Amino acid sequence: MTGVRDLKRRDNAVGFLDGLQSFGLVVLLFGLPFSEALKSIGLAVAAAGFVGKLALGVRPHAGRWETLSALLLFYGVAAASVAVADPAFRGPGQLLTLAMTVAPFILVADACARGTRRLRFAMAVVSGAALASVLAYVSYMQGPYQRLVLGSIENAVPAAEYLGAVLVLAVAMLGAEFASPLAGPLWAFAAGSSGLVLLMTKSRGPLLGVLVGLVVTVGTALRRRRYALVVAAAAVAAILWFAAAHPGARLSGALSPGGRSVGIRTAVWAETMDLVLDRPVLGHGLGSYRLLGVVYSDEYGDFHQMNAHNTWLHTACETGLLGAGTLALFMVLGLAGVVRACRLTVGLARAVSVGALGGVVVLLTAGVFSVTVDGEPGMLFFSLIALGSAGAPRGRVGGGEGRADGN
Repeated sequence: MTGVRDLKRRDNAVGFLDGLQSFGLVVLLFGLPFSEALKSIGLAVAAAGFVGKLALGVRPHAGRWETLSALLLFYGVAAASVAVADPAFRGPGQLLTLAMTVAPFILVADACARGTRRLRFAMAVVSGAALASVLAYVSYMQGPYQRLVLGSIENAVPAAEYLGAVLVLAVAMLGAEFASPLAGPLWAFAAGSSGLVLLMTKSRGPLLGVLVGLVVTVGTALRRRRYALVVAAAAVAAILWFAAAHPGARLSGALSPGGRSVGIRTAVWAETMDLVLDRPVLGHGLGSYRLLGVVYSDEYGDFHQMNAHNTWLHTACETGLLGAGTLALFMVLGLAGVVRACRLTVGLARAVSVGALGGVVVLLTAGVFSVTVDGEPGMLFFSLIALGSAGAPRGRVGGGEGRADGN
């Protein structure tokens, strides 16, 4: 009898901790774009629930072991890069920052063992971005700002990257619930507010990312390539028209091979390549780029570069080809899992996976011109891979939403 009571107490404790983890993730994903406090509290609460379950002997659900292994290997290589770095470049605190960035993948994947939570997490991501967009717009209209930023993302470029990924996720969900009298308008408002504020950031790389992400989303959701091609053609035509009509705009400058934006990136990329060749195996150490003295000079002055303006070059410079390679392996395996979920799920479960796939594509495309796997965009990136790939059923497909989500 005592054993039965002990087992019941354990089950109750596990249930409480599991709910605590889910609650923490909702707080994290909702508050990520506008509140540092909510981000920290949500992550801490979710981690506490997860660690508590481990302490009670609960086996974590982290999706396919190959993907998790690649992520852990990447983290191990990053730690090794710090260990062998020049003493002036060693930043152990960067390992904590990286752990906070990648932890959402493990936490979200584990929480999504209950498939119904995937929709809850998607709603938290989109509604948090919608609120952040409204707050940012109000702040922008009241201050002397040139480019709009979000509450906890104080740089216009990563703010735009975050909004672009959320916009595509919202569009995918809107497509699935367009006829819903309540959910449809909410998804539409979130997509519209995120898109408006994205334009006000005046960031060009994320706009390209949104274009590619929308093409992938439409093509995947409708299973018709021709619709994706129509979206792409219409977007390209609109961009070319805007550039011709507004030759002085930032977007027009980005399309010019002789533009300053192009010049900065090509110069920084060339110098970063030299830095990678200096230490090709483990790089200069995680978090070291800003200390390497990369400077771009032109008639406007000397500008210290805090990053390599490219995810892969930045990662290779700091953690070497081993770091870039293991991160690439994780991304390939993670994307394969998301694509598998898109193929094998139906209804809202499929819409979440399709939207997550589109959001990841936004960040990967924008990552050609900036670093999109750190900070808030990075936390969203790892969350979306876990959210999207968690939908694939373990058994056969069928039986409705619950079976498609693996319940």
